[in-house]
Amino acid sequence: MIKKKILYIYHTSIVGGGSYCLYNIVEKLDKERYLPFVLLKEEGPLGELLEKLGAEVYFENTLSTVPYNKSIFNITSIKSIFKIIQSISRIKKHILKIQPDIVYVNTMMMHPYLCVAKNLKIKTIIHIREHWPKDEHNFQFKYAKKNIEKYADRIVAINKTSASMVDSDEKKSIVYDWIDFSNRDEYFPIQSIFGKDYKSLKIFTYTAGIDTIKGSMEVVKIFSSKVLDKEARLLIFGTNTTFVYNGFRGTLAKYLSIFNYDTYSNKVKKMILKDNRIICLPSTYKLKQIIESSYCILSFFTIPHANLILAESICLGQIVIAASTPEALEYSNNGKSALLFKMNNIDEFADNIIKLCSNYDFYRENAKNGMVHNKLLFDSSRNSSVLNDIYNDLLLK
Repeated sequence: MIKKKILYIYHTSIVGGGSYCLYNIVEKLDKERYLPFVLLKEEGPLGELLEKLGAEVYFENTLSTVPYNKSIFNITSIKSIFKIIQSISRIKKHILKIQPDIVYVNTMMMHPYLCVAKNLKIKTIIHIREHWPKDEHNFQFKYAKKNIEKYADRIVAINKTSASMVDSDEKKSIVYDWIDFSNRDEYFPIQSIFGKDYKSLKIFTYTAGIDTIKGSMEVVKIFSSKVLDKEARLLIFGTNTTFVYNGFRGTLAKYLSIFNYDTYSNKVKKMILKDNRIICLPSTYKLKQIIESSYCILSFFTIPHANLILAESICLGQIVIAASTPEALEYSNNGKSALLFKMNNIDEFADNIIKLCSNYDFYRENAKNGMVHNKLLFDSSRNSSVLNDIYNDLLLK
């Protein structure tokens, strides 16, 4: 049998969120039928992991995304649009070189690349991971929706909310970003971090680094000002204690900080350094022991988001405090398995932490009751089977 080629396109090589889900997709690909090729923006840990799975990995530094739920008139949006236009001819060259049977775009925000593949008469799939509110930045949303419905042969959505953003019901399938901790269980040196009395501590965990969209400032601010228990600790994954400044934006932030200009990251840094109960660690996708060792997982997304850490934590019977979104309600069995608060309501977020501390056993039992629901919803065999059926169906037409 001549194996068919699938080219996956994604804009980052950092492991986390959509990139980790891409790793899972390639890992579960039917290798008897298909050969995986991957095009990333740059070298990094994701590329290394994918190569270990047998994928041929290519890099294209002009890869970019269209602005996500932002005005197209600010400078960053204009730059993004320019980069997309600049990259089109380069992406076409990669596609012509690889000659894939399917081009798989791993995020809605790279939808312009669908038309490149479609114009070369190649089958296309787009994976919608976003939740774009339908009443915000309508021009960009309608353009993205039109492009997807016109140029995608199949549309994969990560949940019901993402699926509802586009029409074309005959093209749509829901494939949950499956949760499988079999290769994500790494020894976590909790004792070396907190000492021999770590079992008496209440370890809150936040995995989103320093990011305005993920609400790191709100998490740090509330922990420092409202969680006054001396036994409480906050672990932040996705940064480090030395706050290394990377790239142009990092270098700019570094020099601005010399003149006491408060960038977002600098404000968060200052808050963290004031509270010695907060410990920062690099990001990791091997989260099983970290989640299980925690007292609670904290999340404060400032825009609607799928929030996979919420689903992962419930799969392990762990308590999560997170913003109430359609996705969060879907993942937590209509809010029964997590403590949800109104999005961007910092007071409600703080109240939920206080409620948790006063009635911990009750909320832990609720989280454990949600394990079966989430394990079925995010089962790797069921969801990967749906994807492989999509590939087979596309190539039989």
